[in-house]
Amino acid sequence: VYRTTDGGKTWQRVLQKDTDTGAVDLAFDPQDSKTIYASLWQTRRPPWNVYPPSNGRGSGLYKSADGGSTWTHLTNGLPTEGIGRIGIAVARTDHNRVYAIVDAKRGGLYRSDDAGQSWKLMDSEQRIWGRGWYFGVVEVDPKNDDVVYIANTTVYKSTDGGHSFTGFRGA
Repeated sequence: VYRTTDGGKTWQRVLQKDTDTGAVDLAFDPQDSKTIYASLWQTRRPPWNVYPPSNGRGSGLYKSADGGSTWTHLTNGLPTEGIGRIGIAVARTDHNRVYAIVDAKRGGLYRSDDAGQSWKLMDSEQRIWGRGWYFGVVEVDPKNDDVVYIANTTVYKSTDGGHSFTGFRGA
């Protein structure tokens, strides 16, 4: 993750795990732009392998409360094994509500109601989190933090804070 403080003239690397891990998603607290969530993903797709492992040890979710100067690795309640791609979203109506769609051994939609300090698995159905290599997007309705959308082989919608999902017909 890189940051600029001069409109893009110069950039500073503020988050890096190792040379095999990169940032795949960022989300900002809508009430405080200095609070940033970043997901890191360790994977490589060589030309001789169609589906290589996509869950390296460098993958994980991080949070900064100071604009990216320091970062905390978020783990309380999140999976610890086989972590792949993670998509993240912060609710506009409640900045303490954060969602993460996690491709992992215990994958699924995770939710935090305390700004990332702790997480709870809301739905583990593989249809919403499988195929993490290609998908991994979660969005929160801007007017209702219980309405969540996930893009996978179809678009799924939850109206109960991520407890259950229905797919859009024809999506």
